Amino acid sequence: MKIPRLEVLSSDEITQIHNASMEILEDVGVKIDVGEAREILKKAGAEVNEESHMVKMPEYMVKEALNKAPSQFILYGREEKFKLRVGGDTLTFTFSPTPVKIIDSETGRVRETTLKDVENKYRLIDALKYINTSHTDVWAHDVPLTTLHAYEILTWAKNTIKCFGIGPYGVMASQDVINMVSMVAGGEEELIKKPRIIGFYNPVSPLQTSDIVMRGMMIFNRYKQPMIIAPEAQAGATAPSTLAGLLVQQNAEILSNLVLCELVSPGTPVLYGTVSTITDMRTGNIALGSIETGLIYAASAQLAKFYRLPSRALAGTSESMLVDIQAGFEKALTLFMAAAARINYITCAGTIESSITTNMELIMIDEELIGMIRRSLEGIEVNENTLAIDVIKEVGAGGSYLSHKHTLKNFQKEQYIPFLIDRSKREVWEKRGSKSIIDVAREKWQKILKEHQPEPLDKSVEKKLLDYLEMVKKRTLDDYFKAEGIERKPTGLPNLP
Repeated sequence: MKIPRLEVLSSDEITQIHNASMEILEDVGVKIDVGEAREILKKAGAEVNEESHMVKMPEYMVKEALNKAPSQFILYGREEKFKLRVGGDTLTFTFSPTPVKIIDSETGRVRETTLKDVENKYRLIDALKYINTSHTDVWAHDVPLTTLHAYEILTWAKNTIKCFGIGPYGVMASQDVINMVSMVAGGEEELIKKPRIIGFYNPVSPLQTSDIVMRGMMIFNRYKQPMIIAPEAQAGATAPSTLAGLLVQQNAEILSNLVLCELVSPGTPVLYGTVSTITDMRTGNIALGSIETGLIYAASAQLAKFYRLPSRALAGTSESMLVDIQAGFEKALTLFMAAAARINYITCAGTIESSITTNMELIMIDEELIGMIRRSLEGIEVNENTLAIDVIKEVGAGGSYLSHKHTLKNFQKEQYIPFLIDRSKREVWEKRGSKSIIDVAREKWQKILKEHQPEPLDKSVEKKLLDYLEMVKKRTLDDYFKAEGIERKPTGLPNLP
């Protein structure tokens, strides 16, 4: 029997959270600074206050949006043959889309991430079995901010056939993403029919939106690229201190943005997402590795199922500064709870320090952890073969199963075979160099990067991407502000490139 879904809410409690969220949307609303979005919502029946930018939505608008949103969708990789179904009982594991620092494997010191780190990460993930896809995971500090998104897409396309995710960072950058990934997909129509991008948008808690990111989200919507809507509410700071209250607010934030997505482009896949957690009241800091984070994720999975939406969470998280025991148990607990609750799309791998720091060894360790969790959720299969009555009778008292053909036939199906974990006796472990799991993980990823060659990108597509990158390089930051309709005021500071 497979392990049943982890549930932390009763059906009555889910209904209470839904009803409370509808009351918040109807009586309080959400603040939306994008005029075009307010106009779209107003025409559909929302009550809009143009002075405060508050938008109140009746429940029927939410229900209409939910009826348009698909419960499952297929996300394609660079190559059409690589595809993932997202929704239902499917589990997809991916890298976390936030690191700006890396623990250097050679020096052991923390440094800023570079474009070479981006390339290494894509190539590594291309070779892994359990981490299914990747995002704009590592921010390259050695390229201009105005070109970062274009470099990311080029580096992704050259180094992996797996799927790609990126935030919709405003009008111009989002259209660049669409244009460049369309080149990879074979045109805009192909991109619309077979989406290659999964976007992630974080509403600003409590009950606000990011105007620049919302404009970019609407561009992604028009091309029907799947969108993760994931509030980062912190209980006790940007949400009520009670987890139920946080869920009410988070639910209102997700559903209000879902309504906009489905009005812009009916049928756009939307994931019910969360990065919500508690505030550590001793420090005032975020606590993504807390056990309460796992509870929030499990509840979010139930709410997503209630609305018949695919779900997403940032699990496998830790506040540890090191690849140590704290990182191990925080990551394992939040990751297992999200997976056991059947969160469909779990961004998790390779980070510590509230997901802002990455490490190549940690990616390998998380790959091992994901493999073990996947096996645990398969449960125990009971049938004539697995009961092994005849085998037990044949071996009898005091016998051995080691060389029995039943063992040889079944052990690889029953057992997860680890590639990092060492179960040797101490004497054997010492003869092999007394290596820690971090030592073994370092050897493994270095071997993969030395030997693994991703499928090459078509040279004509690569040239198109390179030409587009050259065009992006000629822009200034002012060009991006103009695309947003924002006039920059002199600050006395030097202009960014």
